[in-house]
Amino acid sequence: MIDKRLNIDIKKIIDFRQKLHKFPELSGKEKETVNLIKHFISRFNPLKVYDLNSYSVAFEFGIGHSGKTIMFRADIDALAIYEDNELPYRSVNRGISHKCGHDGHTAILAGLAEILSKIDVKDRIILLFQSAEETLSGALDVIGDKQFHLIKPDVIIGFHNIPGYEQNSIIVRKGEFNAYVSGIKVIFRGRSFHAAYAKENMSFLNALINAIKIVKNIFYQSDYSKVGDLNLTYLMYGSPSFGISPDELIIHLVARAYSVEDLENIMDFVEKQMYAISNKYGLEIDLVYTEDAPAIYNDEFLTNLLVETVREEKRKLIEHNKPFSWGEDFGFYTIKYKGIYFGFGAGKDCAQLHSKDYDFPDQILLPSIEFLFKFYLKLSYNL
Repeated sequence: MIDKRLNIDIKKIIDFRQKLHKFPELSGKEKETVNLIKHFISRFNPLKVYDLNSYSVAFEFGIGHSGKTIMFRADIDALAIYEDNELPYRSVNRGISHKCGHDGHTAILAGLAEILSKIDVKDRIILLFQSAEETLSGALDVIGDKQFHLIKPDVIIGFHNIPGYEQNSIIVRKGEFNAYVSGIKVIFRGRSFHAAYAKENMSFLNALINAIKIVKNIFYQSDYSKVGDLNLTYLMYGSPSFGISPDELIIHLVARAYSVEDLENIMDFVEKQMYAISNKYGLEIDLVYTEDAPAIYNDEFLTNLLVETVREEKRKLIEHNKPFSWGEDFGFYTIKYKGIYFGFGAGKDCAQLHSKDYDFPDQILLPSIEFLFKFYLKLSYNL
């Protein structure tokens, strides 16, 4: 089915999205995903292909006579979540699935590539398909690539589908779009015992109980809960054995806040509390900080242009009153480059991101592609 307004074959875009969904790959392992993307985009004859660090890839369109370089970014990685949906394109990679909609984001950008291939584009357009967003490492890998320094985008645009909002609405926010995020791995070490003597070795159990109390206090009760939160995302203690009291406890915590200062305060508090626990129960401790990501900062001028585009296209505009609580490595781009990040409403009844029953709604593909193109035209005229 050819969409006459945009001159794209939307059925092929939908089929592409579903094929990506069927063959998902985890962060930093997106080799076949990139091959699928390259094969699909090759039919649009990009001027140049950039193979970037990790498994990120970018395609160049447009003659660039304007001297402006405009970059659009989509994320491509999947999650370690079992596919719970009975779909004809259900994931064949057991325990891995596209439960954040990156297959849809990739298809949207592929649709934009088809449009750009059929019109005269005076600007230099870079379509970036980025690896490893879920581990918050892909953006830094891209920025660190020597080829990316040759691209030097004047503007970079990112987007995400967001369940719980009316389908095809546009969700935007000036300034910080999302939270500052930092992860911390806490490793308690001690002595192993025969499980028969567990009462003599309560150190790890007490450490775990107290660590959970710290999480609960910040998440629900303390003053920190007003500016951010702390959550426990992973726990490892022991092995499948009934006879050994283990010698190591590993806890993964993730903190979120809406300012750098608040995040640092939460992390300092957590660090002091974890050391206090280790001292109290005679355990050694290691703290490893990981998965840090700055908030995405939306440029005011670009945000105003986006809002104008929404109104001109008579789309529903939702101006979010506070930053979203999830992390996104797109924030690394907005530290160095002028950028804008916004949401496409995935539907009020759409399952939440990272849930087993989530699936990207194909109904929003065409409207999202159309909006990206219209926003590009607005940018091209005003930059």
